[in-house]
Amino acid sequence: MDRPGGVTLLAVLSFLLSFLAALQALPGLLPLGTLSFLPRVTAMVLYLLGRIEGCGSHALGALAVFLQIRMNLIFVPYLVIAVLYGAIGLGLLKLQNWARWLVIALCILELIGAAVGYSVPRFLLLRLGILGMAIDVAVLIFLFQPKVKEVFDAGAT
Repeated sequence: MDRPGGVTLLAVLSFLLSFLAALQALPGLLPLGTLSFLPRVTAMVLYLLGRIEGCGSHALGALAVFLQIRMNLIFVPYLVIAVLYGAIGLGLLKLQNWARWLVIALCILELIGAAVGYSVPRFLLLRLGILGMAIDVAVLIFLFQPKVKEVFDAGAT
């Protein structure tokens, strides 16, 4: 069976997120003075994307880059995210059902986090914008369509 266009789009977006997270992790791996321009631009792009989507999850990384704080532990989550989304992208391109279920789980976790963020004021950083929630719901609806499930089931054999 042919891979649906939506699956390819999700894989490309996963690779893009992996690349951006890897760029964000770069300052933690190398001396900050050698990469002063690239991490700042990356942090700014991630900050703007976060503002557009309505979540400020990259604020800590952006603050560390702009203030020239050498804190390697801040960048470890970005490495984990880079590897995770890279693996998801490859799994989606190869129509692996585990990648589909991982995307479903991540979308559900984001929606639960958004619900907690809106109901409990202490968890303000978990709030997800309307656009982010709409994207998560659209991805869930897409991945649960019978034709998409068939493609992934056929790809696993």
